[in-house]
Amino acid sequence: MKNILLVEPDYRSKFPPLGLLRISSLHKAKGDSVTFARGCHEGLRNSHWHRIYISSLFTWELPRTVRTIQYYLQSVAKPQNLLVGGVGATLMPNYIRRNVSCTVICGPVDRKGILGPGMPSLEKVVPDYSLLDSTDWDYQPQDSYFCRTTKGCVRRCKFCAVPYLEPRFSRYNHWREEIKETRQKYGERQNLVLMDNNVLANDKVDDIIRDIRNEGFEHGAKHNRKSRSVDFNQGIDARLVTPRMAGALATINLRPVRLAFDYDGVEKAYRTAVARLANVGFRLFTNYVMFNFSDTPESLYRRMKVNRELSQEHEVAITGFPMRYIPINDIGRRYVSPGWHWKYLRGIQCVLAATGGTVWPTAGFFAAAFGESYEEFLEILSMPDRYIVHRKKYGQNKAKDWRKLFRRLTASTRTEFLEVLASLNGTRDKKEEMKKHRQFRELLEHYYPRGRVLRE
Repeated sequence: MKNILLVEPDYRSKFPPLGLLRISSLHKAKGDSVTFARGCHEGLRNSHWHRIYISSLFTWELPRTVRTIQYYLQSVAKPQNLLVGGVGATLMPNYIRRNVSCTVICGPVDRKGILGPGMPSLEKVVPDYSLLDSTDWDYQPQDSYFCRTTKGCVRRCKFCAVPYLEPRFSRYNHWREEIKETRQKYGERQNLVLMDNNVLANDKVDDIIRDIRNEGFEHGAKHNRKSRSVDFNQGIDARLVTPRMAGALATINLRPVRLAFDYDGVEKAYRTAVARLANVGFRLFTNYVMFNFSDTPESLYRRMKVNRELSQEHEVAITGFPMRYIPINDIGRRYVSPGWHWKYLRGIQCVLAATGGTVWPTAGFFAAAFGESYEEFLEILSMPDRYIVHRKKYGQNKAKDWRKLFRRLTASTRTEFLEVLASLNGTRDKKEEMKKHRQFRELLEHYYPRGRVLRE
């Protein structure tokens, strides 16, 4: 029997680390002892492990992942006994190799021998859901089957990492067997989450929808007297939502519907998809709206307004979920696309901090969060962080004083002022830097009173 440690770095993660859960099942079947942890723990570090597996997620979390690897490296006899895999390791393996000595696993672990000589593929291994009981981290959604019916995508969008992670689009034919085995080991689960990147592109999608119904997730289905849900969590392709497909989706408990409004060019297909899905009875949408790629703030504002208009037109609720584009080789989340400005991106971050990351379609909510017009939208994004996040606290006095000063700026001086804010953001000594820009002294005092950074 070997001692195996599975570690997820303590970054914010929504879904369970399914790769680690499959590895747990694999080792437990061999009779090994498996321990799971999030982050760095001294007691685990001071133990001896035959193997340690560490997962990775977003590339901008790779510095944290490397620190986690370094922390546990002393706990194995040889560096090669510490294995790192996942999205970040696949996209930027050399970043890890430059900073720490370990075994880096690139790509999906769907072939024999990738985890070492004699080690089988993980493709058909059922996740060890019991492992989640050993952590207090609140993974969502709980009590769910996590499956995939396909891998890869038929699209080759330049902003997407899927073509690098899974270059070929293909089908998984064993997802129902995975559900069956999960039932046998862990009991019936309430909901079904499908992690496909583009499930509607599958030429067998009608069979998949039929099988979802047969697994107990037909429209109106309940378990433990609660309504069950099917979540195509990575979204469905609006361009593939035909009237027939909308009708087929209405036969399962799909909730919510997730579409992507990534750029202006898909607006026609997006509007049509929402109309077709609304016509067959769908009322709850949570749709992704990407920004900071080839768009502008005006494009983002208009696309969010489209969601509000469609909600009113079809009597549905389209909750927008703005997603900031980050290049797949970025480790600092500092990228600013040519159409954006650092302060506007920072402003969006502050607005979403106040709204919980989503944009509700009601007129009052939208106007309060983003403004009645595009000009007001830009003004909100330009405000000091605390004035955006704590609008009620500062709205009556401080924000009014700031607004008077800001509106005195001409178009050219406003651009210059935003550049000053960007330079101050990257400066340690704010007080000295502010002395170089005396023409903006009163305004800058709202952002950095007496040259200090305020944190609330």
